[in-house]
Amino acid sequence: MKLIKYIFVLGVVSVGLSSCEDWLDEDPKYSVDNTVVFDSQETAKQALDACYGYLTTQDCFGQGVYEMSVGGSGLSWSQTNGGESDRYASLNATPAGDALLWAWRGLYKAVQECNTFIVNMNNGSLSAELKENYTAQASFIRGLCYYYLSMMWGDVPLRTEPSAHDGISEPKSPFTDVVEQIFTDWKYAYDYLPEDGTHTDGYIDKMGVAAYLAKLNWILSCNPDLAEHKSDYLNDAKYWCDIVYGKYSLQPRYADLFVNHVQDSPESIFQLNFTTSSDYSWNRLNWIFAADNASQGTAYQRIRSSKAFHDLFRGTYPGDPRYDATFLTRWYDAKNGSSYHLVSDSVYTYPYKSYKSRSTSRVVDAVAYIPYNQMADATNPTVEELTTLQEQFYTENTTTGEKKVIDLVGQFATSVGDHAGWPLWKKQIDFNCQAQQSNNNIILYRYADFLLLMADVYNELNETGRAIGLVNEVLSRARTSVTPAATQPADFPSNLTKDELRDKIFYERLFELAAEPEMYIDIRRGGTKTLKMALEIVNRHAITYEHSEGEKQKQNPDQRFRDRYFGADATFCGKVTDENFLKKNLHLPIPHSELSSNDGMSAADQNYGY
Repeated sequence: MKLIKYIFVLGVVSVGLSSCEDWLDEDPKYSVDNTVVFDSQETAKQALDACYGYLTTQDCFGQGVYEMSVGGSGLSWSQTNGGESDRYASLNATPAGDALLWAWRGLYKAVQECNTFIVNMNNGSLSAELKENYTAQASFIRGLCYYYLSMMWGDVPLRTEPSAHDGISEPKSPFTDVVEQIFTDWKYAYDYLPEDGTHTDGYIDKMGVAAYLAKLNWILSCNPDLAEHKSDYLNDAKYWCDIVYGKYSLQPRYADLFVNHVQDSPESIFQLNFTTSSDYSWNRLNWIFAADNASQGTAYQRIRSSKAFHDLFRGTYPGDPRYDATFLTRWYDAKNGSSYHLVSDSVYTYPYKSYKSRSTSRVVDAVAYIPYNQMADATNPTVEELTTLQEQFYTENTTTGEKKVIDLVGQFATSVGDHAGWPLWKKQIDFNCQAQQSNNNIILYRYADFLLLMADVYNELNETGRAIGLVNEVLSRARTSVTPAATQPADFPSNLTKDELRDKIFYERLFELAAEPEMYIDIRRGGTKTLKMALEIVNRHAITYEHSEGEKQKQNPDQRFRDRYFGADATFCGKVTDENFLKKNLHLPIPHSELSSNDGMSAADQNYGY
């Protein structure tokens, strides 16, 4: 299938509109008076591409939305040591943050584009069938934007008409009203998209909308504030799940979901296509996730995985083929166009650390690995276990043969300021990135996500056996992603209870979908309960070692790993059980600029706790 890229600049220039800078500034300038755009299928298609294209801007999924979702999830860590990303990674986001503003602004700019498109498309002279098709796609995009806005911010302004500028007066609408608009947009899209079964990566189709309707109903069924409607949402979710099931299939190799320019994946329900040909539509995720010198593009490694989540993943499923696609611990140094042998891997001290020289004249550090089966708790080694394994960690001078033992315990519990031992999120790193601009595509919604949510739906409807079978489809693909097939992750046993399976699905979604676009939403779908479950992953990650006064400390939040959560001045040192803290972190703060420019809102409309 031909690779489709959204047409930004071409679409604007070809209809004789304003400059790109103006077009992307506030509102689409082809808008209300430029009806000629909507009297030609070619130019109308270019305008529709612009609706899709806004999702790929730096403000939107090109950086802002993705950064806030993964970085602010509660299972990530910041490299910046005191900067903005530290604040949201340690669950202390501020309304003045740049990434926060980008995400909010990016989603609303896409909404504005869709509003203008829908009105003018319906007023144009093209056929009713074409109007319905294009309007259905724009309606889906608008609903998608409100899906992310409502799930990440809660009550938000609801704008469904074209506006003259960004700062219009619009009060917040209740979450339930915003959700109703999402349902309206997505059901319209489902009704009017053709049933021809065609699928083009980068564009929504009828079955993709059905999959999103299943997801929305499922998420709402998990919401404790909507508990009285849980049964209705579950049954509606099952209805849509049954329509979608079997219409997609899992990518045979898990890692192939995250390769450069992923295209034609049988697992892709909806994805975004990026290009480097525009100054506005490009994937900038290397700037967030990639290690220094991992590509020729700029990489600031702003966001990493938390140590605790890494250890939980590795300890739960040793040998899981998904591990190497999820975490980056080794990379080639591509600085100045050079390509070296494997260098420093390791951004992580545990469970292994290895170095390899760029040339034979340099000192080579030996590989060291801590076998999980030598520890009572694979995710939480004690100081005694680490001391026993200490001799495995050493450096060796290749000239003299001299060996020096590494202080394993000391490296395992280093001060907050040292980030050298942290694993990176790998999935969206482009090692061929040039000057911050990557054209790697992003799958927003894939079939494994759908299968796991469908399993949760069936489990809640007391069809636990069917639910286990659905989960096992995902686990089986994970095992068979390598040759020969791995033994982990093992299938879920058939005797799990409903409650046991519910919790296991929660953690399985974290493993399967780590560092993907809905990480923030997924962790909070069950309110403070599921947020607490996620944060307890970090909270349980403790080590016992000698305090400076000689007293052995256990579960002392000031004496744990380098997770900023647990420092003396940490955001929630010991607060993981604090309901106010958890409630605050169910949503992001509304940007200051929105509160100051929108006359329909005031400081009193800020989200809880900010």
